[in-house]
Amino acid sequence: MIRSLVTCLLICASVWSIAAPFTIHVSSSGHDDDVVSLYRYDDLFTLRGVLLTRGLLNSEGMATLEGEVEQVTKMYLRIGERTADLYVAPGSDLNVVLTPMPGALSLNGTSRMVITFTGMDPMDVNALSSDLNERIDAFISEDLATDETAGMQALDIKRKDGGTLEDSTKRPPTLFVTPLLSANKVDSFTTKLRRFYAEAKDPWFAHYLNYSIAGLYAGPRTKESDLFKKFLEGKPVLYNDPEYVRFIRNFFSDQLDQLARTRGDSLTMFASTGNAEELRKLFQHNDFLRTSDQLAELVMIDQLYRKYAIGLVDQNATERLLAKVGSNSKWPEHRTIASNMLWDLLAMRPGSVLSQGLRLETPSGTTADLESLLVGPVCIALTAGWCTACGPEIAGLIKLDNEYPGAITVVVIGLDKSLDEFNVARKTYKDNKLTWIHAAAEQELREQLRVRSLPMFYLLNGNELARSPAPLPSEGLGALFHQAKVAADQKVRVKVWDD
Repeated sequence: MIRSLVTCLLICASVWSIAAPFTIHVSSSGHDDDVVSLYRYDDLFTLRGVLLTRGLLNSEGMATLEGEVEQVTKMYLRIGERTADLYVAPGSDLNVVLTPMPGALSLNGTSRMVITFTGMDPMDVNALSSDLNERIDAFISEDLATDETAGMQALDIKRKDGGTLEDSTKRPPTLFVTPLLSANKVDSFTTKLRRFYAEAKDPWFAHYLNYSIAGLYAGPRTKESDLFKKFLEGKPVLYNDPEYVRFIRNFFSDQLDQLARTRGDSLTMFASTGNAEELRKLFQHNDFLRTSDQLAELVMIDQLYRKYAIGLVDQNATERLLAKVGSNSKWPEHRTIASNMLWDLLAMRPGSVLSQGLRLETPSGTTADLESLLVGPVCIALTAGWCTACGPEIAGLIKLDNEYPGAITVVVIGLDKSLDEFNVARKTYKDNKLTWIHAAAEQELREQLRVRSLPMFYLLNGNELARSPAPLPSEGLGALFHQAKVAADQKVRVKVWDD
């Protein structure tokens, strides 16, 4: 009865969802006059970020971000190269403090932030989900896995020791595949969890709790049919629940492999013709997908996306199928997810054209025209003054440029916070003839060029990507410079690096 009521509430909420405002008050010491950006995850499969709003941290390191949301949505805050996840619900009024993770900045400059909520309602989804994550992580940890009571009590001990809020993204992608956990112990522990959170009436947290528990049962000691009946059969597809996404990805992790083994000819035929509907029906030979076209299509596109590089399905066929689902699916969520998958697979891929409209400036602060530099063989390097690993690689790049003069146009783009910081970093490299450009919109450029770490190198023929990413100077870039030099000496008119 309770399960049916929760399902009804979820369905009603999805039908009658109306956008409502939210407010996030951000505080971060040491970041005054810096920009804080709020992104939402456009979907929980590709984790593509979509910018919602930005604010400038004042002299006291504070900013207020506002917007609207229709349902509980996973988002992330970003200051420079640091990020922190949170959930935002209709009507949320959150006060958050952002601080760097303890320890030194990572070599490539990317890092997480610790997010602390102040004055938060204990029934807020952030408080509930974080509390649940900590209790589950304590239970499955090596020293507590055999003692569910200790697993429940460990949270209080951790908090007294100065622990911070946890995020389930730290868990391995295989969920909680821990053969040492007996069914009886998991049953006992999950019963305690459900009792503990009995007063939490939020529908989103109800299914978040349910699929967090589902992950505890995933493993070699559980029958797939039992898992399916308990957690998937007749249940709605939950696109905004990361634990649901994690669970179905694990549950259906080898569906494409099975089709390739048992129905390889049909798989090749339907994929090559771009017949997404027939391919979805092929997936539904699996009894667990037979009765739900919606779940079958979701599993299909996710398997095509995740197995893209393996070659079970021709890559061009995969791209056509995702494009078709992105245009024609009856489920709007699938149109979004498939389009994002295609974007993720094709963005910055060799053979594609470098993203246009990058906001760049010269060392003097005037607008830089990158497109005018994209003639013949080009090497673009992304760096920043704060990037520890970048210094030796840029020094190596300068050495290559001196060794092969005129063979390649070399452009260095700095992702420093300000033009002044960029120029300070630039001047540390003596006697170089490289073209230096500053990213006037650093976070925007990261998204446009799919930059996840620094340093990053690209090789282009004109504006067309040839190596994306290219090897670092310390990992073989010199051989490609030599190839370009040989081609230039022989006056070869075809593209360099076209193999």
